[in-house]
Amino acid sequence: MIMSRKPWNILLDFDGTLHDTETIFSSKLDGLFGLDGKTLYALYLSEIHRKLVHEHFPERHNDRRFHCELFCRHLKKPIDNELICLLENRFKEAEEIIFSSPRFFKDARAFLDMAICNGYRLCLSTGGGNSMAKAKTIQKFFGRNYFEDIIGEETLNHLKDDPLYYEEALKRLSWESEQVVSIGDSIQTDIYPAKLVGIKTIWVNRKNGTQTIEMDKAPDYSANDLISTMDYLTLKFSNQSVIGKNSKIIF
Repeated sequence: MIMSRKPWNILLDFDGTLHDTETIFSSKLDGLFGLDGKTLYALYLSEIHRKLVHEHFPERHNDRRFHCELFCRHLKKPIDNELICLLENRFKEAEEIIFSSPRFFKDARAFLDMAICNGYRLCLSTGGGNSMAKAKTIQKFFGRNYFEDIIGEETLNHLKDDPLYYEEALKRLSWESEQVVSIGDSIQTDIYPAKLVGIKTIWVNRKNGTQTIEMDKAPDYSANDLISTMDYLTLKFSNQSVIGKNSKIIF
């Protein structure tokens, strides 16, 4: 790995990037409404949380009960207190597991260690209102503090799919956009809004998805795992093209 005289500053996502949050939530939702957990969680995340709430009710972003009511309506299920409480409890149980028995991806620690070893400055950048809890979970699980700072929607007062989130992040960290890369698994929250403020982007496409991405929303680089993202960083630091078998240059 080739060192750079001026290393990148990295905004690093948690859910779906470092941590397998989907599996934990899916296991808690499995069997409800006669559907498998993965299907339910995908519907909840894409159709309810990111589309309905983010676009039409951003002020209720952290209102779990409201999310559950919208979810029931979307599934054409009766809106009754017992059902809503059941859903709320399942989500609460999943969140407790994330912090008590986290499930990090196998490449998470290796990536974090390599980033620090190569002198990159890391900042945890996450959605939701528990960014500090996520950072503490990483430190406890791996026995090391990797981050110079921790930011989240609750600290910046903007949702992560809003370019203002990234503008505020740059101000808070005193980082220049030209030397920052946002690494995450979501085009909507980790890639597109970061691109709009001049930040380089790496999409961690762990599922090797083939979703159609509009050109203006496309990441600068796409990889199937975190280790392959180091190839992109190395490429940006030198004239040598060191491209991993699971990675793909977009630009």
